[in-house]
Amino acid sequence: MRRIPAWSACVLLLALACSEPYGARPAASAGTPASASTTPPAGPANETPTAANDAAPDELPIAGRLRYVEVMLGDAKPDDRLPMIIAIHGLGDDPRNFGHLFDTFTEPARLILPQGIDPRDGGGFSWFPLRARDPDVTALAAGIGRAAEEIAASIEVLVASRNTAGKPILTGFSQGGMLTFAVAARHPELLGLALPVSGWLPPPLVPDAAAPKGAPPIVAFHGTEDGAVKYEPAKIGVEALEQHGWNVTLLTYQGVGHVITPEVQRDLFDRIVDGVREAAQSKSQPKSKSLSPKTKDPG
Repeated sequence: MRRIPAWSACVLLLALACSEPYGARPAASAGTPASASTTPPAGPANETPTAANDAAPDELPIAGRLRYVEVMLGDAKPDDRLPMIIAIHGLGDDPRNFGHLFDTFTEPARLILPQGIDPRDGGGFSWFPLRARDPDVTALAAGIGRAAEEIAASIEVLVASRNTAGKPILTGFSQGGMLTFAVAARHPELLGLALPVSGWLPPPLVPDAAAPKGAPPIVAFHGTEDGAVKYEPAKIGVEALEQHGWNVTLLTYQGVGHVITPEVQRDLFDRIVDGVREAAQSKSQPKSKSLSPKTKDPG
């Protein structure tokens, strides 16, 4: 398994109250937890500027009903047959900022960064209105489910319109981690691997049926001191999936809060690299099929 060194000059710290625009992220305050703040390291980034990626948020290209940023990683070219990585940002973040997580990623791949559904005052986007700590779990799950359906539809369009090797790898942080769980549970046929970071699958979204044949492995990453998306409920959600026969693993980080640390990033990259290399060896392209949720819909 290939190891990616931790950034020597950059640590991915949580921006509490991270609703400021991309490129203007002040120091954290004791506000509402949001997405992970990412700061690009010194040196060139992977992204080659294009008209689409330099566009204003409301001018980005659309797949399904979601706007997105597309980045070629490593020495990949747009027309190459490539594994696809889809990375979902968290609350108050935006796709370009979250994309800096991959500035040191060198495997050839196509990175898709969807943009959240609802713009927030002051900048950034959200995927659903309620937070993980909201007591109305049914309403929270309904919002996650609706956003997961939008992402699933977007994945189908993106895969069908590009020369894709294997099934996509889906990852995300915070709200993006919850959506990674949800898309994997509702549409397992779309994914080759699911990697939720600081996410949670609320009970209404846990599938009633056993895991279907070919369901993607799920590897979750979570800190024990996460104050935004609590560790214990996340662990219970993982155990519920295990009971239904899902191939799911929870990597626990003692003393870590709602943040992507160098250790978490290293472990996440290890899994993504393995998934990318496996997808690159696949001889077939994923087939598009009409979407139908594989679990109960809470709303």
